[in-house]
Amino acid sequence: MARMLALAALNSDPKDPTALAVLAAVGLATKEPEAARIVAAQSFRAAPDREGKFTAARLAARAAVETEQTGVAKYWLRRAVQVAPNDTARAATIRDFTALRAHSRLRFDVDLSIRPSDNVNQGARDQLLVIDGNPTWFYFDGSSMALSGIETAASLGLRYRLAGTAAAPTEVGLRLYHRAVSLSNEAKTQAPTASGADFSNSALDATVFHTQILSDTQSLRGGLTLGRSWLADKPYADRARMEGALSTRHDLQTRSRVGFAIERQWLTSGKPPATAFSLEAGVQRALDWGDSVAIKLEAAETVSNDANQEHRRVGASLRYMLGKPVAGAVLSGGLGVAARDYPVFFNGIFNDTGREDVTLSGSVDMALPKLGAFGFEPVVSIEASRTRSNVSRYDGQSLGIGLQIQSSF
Repeated sequence: MARMLALAALNSDPKDPTALAVLAAVGLATKEPEAARIVAAQSFRAAPDREGKFTAARLAARAAVETEQTGVAKYWLRRAVQVAPNDTARAATIRDFTALRAHSRLRFDVDLSIRPSDNVNQGARDQLLVIDGNPTWFYFDGSSMALSGIETAASLGLRYRLAGTAAAPTEVGLRLYHRAVSLSNEAKTQAPTASGADFSNSALDATVFHTQILSDTQSLRGGLTLGRSWLADKPYADRARMEGALSTRHDLQTRSRVGFAIERQWLTSGKPPATAFSLEAGVQRALDWGDSVAIKLEAAETVSNDANQEHRRVGASLRYMLGKPVAGAVLSGGLGVAARDYPVFFNGIFNDTGREDVTLSGSVDMALPKLGAFGFEPVVSIEASRTRSNVSRYDGQSLGIGLQIQSSF
């Protein structure tokens, strides 16, 4: 009866959105999901209001699920979120999207950011190399000095669950990262022979990870990463990394994480390989008034037959996230401090005290959900850092304002 009435209405108006939606629902009820998805898409395009488009998008998503096209289903659920007529409908659709993502074996992760910076090449601030307050005979050329410009970074990740559940998966993945640099006119004047490609870098990683549920409050995750990195479009290093982390839920408000990593790196320049050992511990707590705070401590040591690569690093960071939006923006901020100690610098040619750096950093992030679309929202970041070093090449400061696009759910 429903099919007959819908077809009768479509005879009068082939673009009747309500009749098309009814026909899509009939297709789902009669186990014809592929036809139902096509008709639901037609209903979406024809619907004049948010309610009609929301209903059609939900029908199309359900039809895609019936044909096991989870990627298509996620697309339609994101469109449903965009046209949701009220907060209740939006929240329900987000819950369905999250459940579908957990059920899906295949997952894509995309990240894009654009960041103007006054030091895109991590260059020197002073032309003369000064160590421990003593000038040397070494001068930096224009391309080795700090250059301003724009950094554009993109990351594409692909993960596939081989076995297990969404909470305890065994999964393999690929991740491609590329950072491109565009120099400002001032930078081109300062370094006329340099180009942005000279400071670009890329990485390709293959991963395998497994998560094991230990109890109702603890889980253990570990895995292996094999990767290659490029600098200025030329192979720079190969690496193998093994890591593991124990996550604990202490109560409804507090979670902690303790992790370790061992990474072996082989430089394509022919220098001796290096091995890095690192430990980290962090805790995050949701506060009674809705905000949350996170603290992390970390320590690392790199050993190598090349004395110039050997160093130690310790660091700490604090991050605070507001629970309620301020003028429509979701705010968070962080502070960090890190110290590096290189016992040997430049094979001891310039000094016998090595290199010692202390870096202070801070950032403020503003997520703007009201400017988002299809479940993606822009995040504006302001980042600043100040490094004190006994080697002037690494002594300086940087300031950047970035724009990132992230998923809201």
